[in-house]
Amino acid sequence: MKKYLFLLIVFLFSTSCETDTICIDETTPHLVIRFYNKDDISKFKKVTNLKVSVKNTLDESVQIGSVSSIDSIALPLNVDLDLTKIYLTKNATDTSDGIENTFILNYSREEVFVSRSCGYKTIYNTINISDSNITNDWITNILVIKTEVDNENQAHLNIFH
Repeated sequence: MKKYLFLLIVFLFSTSCETDTICIDETTPHLVIRFYNKDDISKFKKVTNLKVSVKNTLDESVQIGSVSSIDSIALPLNVDLDLTKIYLTKNATDTSDGIENTFILNYSREEVFVSRSCGYKTIYNTINISDSNITNDWITNILVIKTEVDNENQAHLNIFH
């Protein structure tokens, strides 16, 4: 009898557990930027030695990374403020600072409940660009393609260079 009672207790505990300990749903999406050729806007154009930084809430620049040659990037946006300052530097190497362009991305934030295991994610709405510094000939134009960052399935910004 004790054997059946033990099996019943094990069965009850194993079936009462929920699958909320592992988050498999989408979390806060990144901003996806695609780089295009300024002379033929239908063609992608890789950026050579791209260094990417964002400014955090403490007004400090945080380097996201550097790559040798890339035609798209995904950046985290600030979840605490309604803006993120983005620094994109072309031809950045150990011996050269490269050519830096900056712009501020403004948005409104919306928190959406995902699940018990994932918690909340932030959706960014009404994206627009302000205070851009694209006067030094590497970025010629920045175009907002999608004004809502709710997934990473398509580009949100196109940058022409």
